[in-house]
Amino acid sequence: MADFYADLRDIRFNLFDFLDLGALAKHERFKDCDLATMNDIIDAAEQQSREILFACNEEGDRHGVKFDAGKVTLPPSFKAAYKAFSEAGWNGLSMRPENGGQGFPVTLHIASQEMFTAANVNFMFTPGLTHGSLGLIHEFGSADQKALYADKMLSGEWSGTMCLTEPSAGTAVPDLRSVARPVDGKPGFYKIKGQKVFISSGEHDMTTNIIHMVLARIEGDPADHRGVSLFIVPKNKVDGKGKVIGSNDVACIGVEEKMGIHGSATCQLSFGDNDDCEGWLIGGAGEGLRCMFKMMNEARIAVGLQGVALSSLAYQRAVRYAKERVQGNRLADMRKAEPQKVAIIEHADVKRMLMHMKAVAEGGRALMLYGAYCIDKAETSTDEKEKNHWHYQVEVMTPIIKAWCSDEGFNACNLGVQVFGGYGYIREYGMEQLLRDVKIASIYEGTNGVQAMDLLGRKVARGGGVMLMALVNEINKTISGPAKEGPFADEVAAIAKARDAVAQAAMGFGQFNMRGDVDYPAFHAVKFLEMFGDVLVAWLLVRQGLKAQELYTQRLAAKNVDPMSEGFGSFLTDDAEARYLHGKIQTARFFVHQIMPRVHAHAASIKTNDRSALTMVF
Repeated sequence: MADFYADLRDIRFNLFDFLDLGALAKHERFKDCDLATMNDIIDAAEQQSREILFACNEEGDRHGVKFDAGKVTLPPSFKAAYKAFSEAGWNGLSMRPENGGQGFPVTLHIASQEMFTAANVNFMFTPGLTHGSLGLIHEFGSADQKALYADKMLSGEWSGTMCLTEPSAGTAVPDLRSVARPVDGKPGFYKIKGQKVFISSGEHDMTTNIIHMVLARIEGDPADHRGVSLFIVPKNKVDGKGKVIGSNDVACIGVEEKMGIHGSATCQLSFGDNDDCEGWLIGGAGEGLRCMFKMMNEARIAVGLQGVALSSLAYQRAVRYAKERVQGNRLADMRKAEPQKVAIIEHADVKRMLMHMKAVAEGGRALMLYGAYCIDKAETSTDEKEKNHWHYQVEVMTPIIKAWCSDEGFNACNLGVQVFGGYGYIREYGMEQLLRDVKIASIYEGTNGVQAMDLLGRKVARGGGVMLMALVNEINKTISGPAKEGPFADEVAAIAKARDAVAQAAMGFGQFNMRGDVDYPAFHAVKFLEMFGDVLVAWLLVRQGLKAQELYTQRLAAKNVDPMSEGFGSFLTDDAEARYLHGKIQTARFFVHQIMPRVHAHAASIKTNDRSALTMVF
């Protein structure tokens, strides 16, 4: 039987020991967000994750989504879970109070979302997309649109989606064919006609209405990105007071049978088959992609979050299993007459796998929460230069968070199955579900190759590299500061060399672009993103290692413990806090010396100027 575990200590370490989230309360924006309340929210999120969401996870995977005559039913327990989730206020945790939310930092929202996602990633599609749709309505909607939709979506009575992808236009969104024609006598309203595919939570039975955010082209508008507009298209039409008055000619014509996320309804939707589907323009004609990118960027961070959440759960399960599963002997004991059988965690190769899982799960969490923290810092900054400094970091990190965390999340879940061996391949322990569920994260919301192109082609090059330098300057503060002489001197020096390799690769790509050779940089864009991600994660883990070292030293002094004494090993076994801090230090070292060296392998590959794949005739 699979179990749920949340790494509460590492989540709290990130939020409070490392990022000092409590200090945000000094700003007017978060004046009511005291440390005690934020700690209570973390506890409540863990409890609801375990007792409500994880309780229906297995049913979601086994029962799956049922489709019959245009109707989609989700696992029976999901409806009650969504009601409880919404009533607890999670949909509006980070929304402003004037919009009906609770006004807490985005960083706290993301930390809570990690636990919810680990407990039941299938369930979280509906509230996640609803939260994103609400954000669009509050930022770009009219007063009437906000009044009609926001409260019902926030309460969980209605849900939301985003409808971008079409059969003929996947990643190339501007190639869409959905059209919008003005409705006579109803300014701002249009008749919508077209099809969308791969729409998560596009149809289900958890809410009485589903508010679709649909991209379409107004008849006569340009046939490129300039002609794409965004429309609010409810599944059911409503009157001015929000009462459902009938169908809006939105039909679900099928659901996808998928490798994973079996409890999430991935729908094919048809709009306007009977020429009676109405949409309400939001954000202005031709502004669809600009508006939708707000939701897409939030979704990309949420996808990276999926990689972190499932990799962390995979590690928590694997390390516990490895401590219990007795098999084989220590290599050092093999020549003994009667060598003692040991738990597999005593084997060097199992330790390798577990440490890799731990490093990428904690590294991904550090990257994800630092990105969210930058959003909060930009929100609270009053100086325009300082605001841009934090905003630029978010811009650069968003594609890295999405791609690096989802790729490494899959790799960690794969290692988790390996730790369990044959038992990992069967359903009983839940590891194979994690592997199936996490794979989609590298594909949707823009494949990871697209994220790499976004990083290299837009974020690194934009404004002469001003966005890139905002982040690099933060890294330089660490590797050029006192840390280069401290307990992590070797690790800091290694990060400096890896940073230089990334910078050299970026400059080299610029030379190719100047010569008009855009294919070679594009060919290596994924490697560049992986390099940059590795450096960022190493930097954050070493910064966390420095903080952990400080707290660890204080812990030893308070307990009057000598780390050179014979009983030190048993002290670490018995003292959970000291063991955690010691593990944090070792994790930073492991990542720098065992994972980050692949930066240099990628750099060497880029320098070869090998064009074999580009000239290959397939």
